[in-house]
Amino acid sequence: MPERVVEDEGKELKTYFFLLLENKILFLTTFFIVIALVFIVTKVTKPTYQSTALILIETSDKGLSFLPITDMNPRKTVINNHIEMIQSRTLFERVENAISNSGYMDSLFIGKYKEKEGRISYLRKNLMVIPVKDTDILKIVYNDRTPEDAFYITKIIVDQYYNINLEMTRGELSEVRKFLEEQLVKIESDLQKNEENLKKFKENNSIIELSEETSKLVEMISNFEGQKKQYFVEREMLLSKLTYLKENLSQSNKMIAEGFLNELDPFLERSKRELDSLQSNYAYFLSIGYDTTHPKMKEIKTRVENLKNNIIQNSKTSFQKKYFASNPLDYSKNLMDEIITVQLDVKVKESMIEAFNNVLKIFEEKMKKIPFQELMLARLERNKKVSEELYLMLKGKFEEAKVAEAGKLGSVKIIDKPVLNKSPVLPKKNRNYLFGFFLALILGVGIVFLKEYIDDSVKDIDEIERELKINIIGNIPSIKIKNGKQVSAEKGKLLTELPENSPIVESYKILRTNLLYHSDGKEPPKVVVVTSATKGEGKSTTASNLGIVMAQLDKKVLLIDGDLRRPVLDKMFKINFDKGFTNLLKGEISVEDVIYSSGIDNLWIIPFGERTSHSTELLEGRITKKIFEQLRNMFDFIVIDTSPVLSVADPTIISRLSDGLLWVVQFKKAKKRELHYTKKLLKNLNIPVIGFVFNNINTESFYGKYYYYHYYYHYHTKEGER
Repeated sequence: MPERVVEDEGKELKTYFFLLLENKILFLTTFFIVIALVFIVTKVTKPTYQSTALILIETSDKGLSFLPITDMNPRKTVINNHIEMIQSRTLFERVENAISNSGYMDSLFIGKYKEKEGRISYLRKNLMVIPVKDTDILKIVYNDRTPEDAFYITKIIVDQYYNINLEMTRGELSEVRKFLEEQLVKIESDLQKNEENLKKFKENNSIIELSEETSKLVEMISNFEGQKKQYFVEREMLLSKLTYLKENLSQSNKMIAEGFLNELDPFLERSKRELDSLQSNYAYFLSIGYDTTHPKMKEIKTRVENLKNNIIQNSKTSFQKKYFASNPLDYSKNLMDEIITVQLDVKVKESMIEAFNNVLKIFEEKMKKIPFQELMLARLERNKKVSEELYLMLKGKFEEAKVAEAGKLGSVKIIDKPVLNKSPVLPKKNRNYLFGFFLALILGVGIVFLKEYIDDSVKDIDEIERELKINIIGNIPSIKIKNGKQVSAEKGKLLTELPENSPIVESYKILRTNLLYHSDGKEPPKVVVVTSATKGEGKSTTASNLGIVMAQLDKKVLLIDGDLRRPVLDKMFKINFDKGFTNLLKGEISVEDVIYSSGIDNLWIIPFGERTSHSTELLEGRITKKIFEQLRNMFDFIVIDTSPVLSVADPTIISRLSDGLLWVVQFKKAKKRELHYTKKLLKNLNIPVIGFVFNNINTESFYGKYYYYHYYYHYHTKEGER
């Protein structure tokens, strides 16, 4: 059993091979067209150059606290955040601005886009960001028309993203530094103004020095005023920081934060009253001369710190229970904790400012008792001193902020900078040619098989035999002669024009044998109609050659041209005639007067006669049956060539007077649906079909099922001689 399966598979493979061989022109045409198209496309495709860079992402929340990081997969979230940021419009707007300001825009391919939107779209289209598997590294890939463009723009993209990341990391510190810088300018201006006012006052008035008591009072007021302004500046810094933190929340978290802070305000106000009391005591003890190291002062500081920590902890716990637990994937915990802490620090600073305001009111009352000129001088001295102390304090904090900002590093590290790569990445010529080869191969084979699939012509004689249940009694091959031309039975070649050992000659002899001995002991047919389903299938040639091989048996054979629509036998046998079959049917002439010699021993012909438009009526006439009875007595074998069955009714009428019908089918031309319809028609008319004669079988194209004919052809040709 396995051997049989292997044998069947082998035959099937051979069938496929010979199918391709038969359609080699179609296959090769498709193959070379595809190859040519791939070659042309590869040649005309403008080269694309690529530059790459590698950056390392630190997956802590440094510099990214404003981004939601979940507990489920924080590393993956951070990496994805960076990928989206690199592909964002914000980055490419900065890249486009950097290119525009560089002065190189006109020398780059991107410069052909006149509109900014077109340039940004071009940049974004050519960028790819690829995460390196199992690492925190991103590969930035940029493609462009020239290697210089790719290198230059990749460098700008990497630099701009590095700067954006650095700005985001330093964002909070940068805001503080900018605020202090603005305040320094303002305080410096105030200091200069206060110094100028003091100088003018001393020049215009006789009093140039304060009394010792007034000096001490001014010193104390200046200290308190300076501390109050310090707290005021610190509060403004905190408010600036708070604004920055809130801006970095997502839109949904902003709403959550605002709602919670509104809920938190009443609680903070209640706590603030206790803070105000403690801060007032602290300011009072300062006003009566207590040093900050005094036990009472330390106690107040400790109580304030404890109260502050308690408020912060309770606030964070309350927030997490209400919001964080129910929405863990859309919330940045660290950021919100910081907002709560800053919000409370603002309240603490406000409490201290209010406490110092109360103390300063007491000292202002004391100042009113000083003589007017001395009071004016005291106020000028106080303003100058407060401005000096505040300026020095801000200057120190500004320097600290600059150092802190400079020391803050981003979460992006550049590992590999882009390099100039002068080898194009596209088109990949070798890959394209290899792909084109396989594509051409697949399409070539596919088109051949598609053609075979949609082709309804007869390609498998065994299949037709099974489906129509009609025996095959003859197969007429086509052969190649020395000049390479195809010779086939339907081209009007008579056997007398072919070599005696021609496969076609032998095929007709086999047909003759099958016809005479196919009837299982019954009398062989004497009158045979030869027809086909449609025109052009070689029925006339088959009828003629069948008559020739029958005559070679020393039998008296008659060949009748019954194709009254398109007669050809007179031309094939080169017969000149005056009267013929139609004249005989009309009763105008006797049988003996229409029988002509074919020029071949034992073979006579009745040509078609005069053309008529009433052939069907003539064939159905009473005389027709008598004519055929007379002919039966005169000849041993009669072959009638008729019109195609699907063209006219003539063949079905004549077939009733015959012993059977030979059905000629041209291989790979006759359509299956036509054969099925013809079979149905013949069956309905009870016309006996002797069998199929398959015509024009190309023995070089098929091996398996038609092995016998293939073998026979080679046996009777020089190539097959042994």
